[in-house]
Parts: sequence; structure tokens; C-alpha cells
Amino acid sequence: MIKKKPKLNKTLFWDVNIKDIDFDKHKKYVIQRILVYGDKKDWQEAKKHYGIKEIKKIAVQISNLDKKSWNFWSLIFNIPKNKFLCSKRLSRQGRGAF
Repeated sequence: MIKKKPKLNKTLFWDVNIKDIDFDKHKKYVIQRILVYGDKKDWQEAKKHYGIKEIKKIAVQISNLDKKSWNFWSLIFNIPKNKFLCSKRLSRQGRGAF
């Protein structure tokens, strides 16, 4: 079964040609952009395309979530902040969990 490409805001991918993105091969990149810069429509499209379980699995593997996104998605997904890979980077910078 071939999945349709999610209809995402093109501004999420300002640095690449959106036509060149393989939404399954590059899902970590795509999900990171949605979690940091996406809006409600982007989130709905991501849920349809990837599913919540897969998004959660990828979210904890993203090392470059900003502090605001990290805190927000930790609450939304009900995942402790220390389970996110970005927690190690932010802690090293002296900006760990509150």
C-alpha cells in the first residue's frame, strides 16, 4: 500500500525542496520540523501519516528539540523529560529540566 504524502506547510521545509523529501525515509527530519515549527494542521497530517506511536518513538530520539518544544511534547506525550535525547544536550549546556 502506498501512503499519500502528508499535506504539510511548505514553510516547515524552508531549507530544502519539499518535492525531494521522502516522507518515510526522512521521517525523523519531518517529525522534528513538525514538533518544533508545525501548527495544528501539520500535527493532524503527521498523526494520519505516521501515527501517534511512531511520532512518540521518533520524538524521544530527536537531539535538537528546543527547550520549549521539549517541555511541551513531554507533557502532551506524557513522557518524562529525561527520556528525550535532547535532555542530555540541554543538561550539558546548563539548561536542563526546571
